[in-house]
Amino acid sequence: MNGDATDHVLAFIPQRMQAYMEELEAAVPGTLNRVASIEELVEASGEQFSAVVLIPATGFTSEQWWSVWGCVNAMEPRPSILVYAFRSDFEMWASVLDSGGYDVIVAPFTEDKLRRAIHAAAAEFARQHRNM
Repeated sequence: MNGDATDHVLAFIPQRMQAYMEELEAAVPGTLNRVASIEELVEASGEQFSAVVLIPATGFTSEQWWSVWGCVNAMEPRPSILVYAFRSDFEMWASVLDSGGYDVIVAPFTEDKLRRAIHAAAAEFARQHRNM
């Protein structure tokens, strides 16, 4: 892998969530690729390398959620997945981790909180993919 993994962040931020994630641009030191729909996510996941992918926890039907999760899990190499939510409980957090996600970020989405989460997820990606 060349460069810092935090340079390769893909964030799925549906239109209705954009105002809540304003701090994200400042939290990513490299290039942030934003997508606003499942179709854009599918297209972006096939076109570029992403070390960290952020996806929202809510706002989808069950079928849409599993489509998003499947799309991100099928990326090669598999990125660290950060799920963001307005609220979380132990069940959500455990299910994300059990499904192979890296962590759940809970609102408020401050620059510092996002930066720390992205750096930790990128470090985990780098650790798992040292020989790239």
